[in-house]
Amino acid sequence: MDIEKVFKNIVLLDFVILILLIVSIIIEPEEITNISESLGAGIWDENTITIIFMGFLIVYLINLILLYKFVSFGKVLYLILSILGIVLPLTAGPIISSSLTYTFEWIGGATSGGILVLLYFSPIKDKFIK
Repeated sequence: MDIEKVFKNIVLLDFVILILLIVSIIIEPEEITNISESLGAGIWDENTITIIFMGFLIVYLINLILLYKFVSFGKVLYLILSILGIVLPLTAGPIISSSLTYTFEWIGGATSGGILVLLYFSPIKDKFIK
């Protein structure tokens, strides 16, 4: 299998994991939701967190399309989003999630790491040159 096909499959896998992560958050047990809501919200209020999350999600989904089509801006944007994906949760306060959600977060992180490795350390990087 050529590296381009592997890369595209990993990008698609990242999309599927993102959808599964969102579904796992939606179907979280009520007890976890109640405990999570009783905790502090960090430095952001709930409306601000929602706006930031929705904006991040929209840009992330667009970025996956850019990566799949080998648009040069997608490479840099993915790195920026990856860094933001690490920094933003640090400002959100304590988070409690189900084991299913936690598992999808870890798998998503591994997939993102694979995408970053391919973007910057494989022949795929040449496909993103303008």
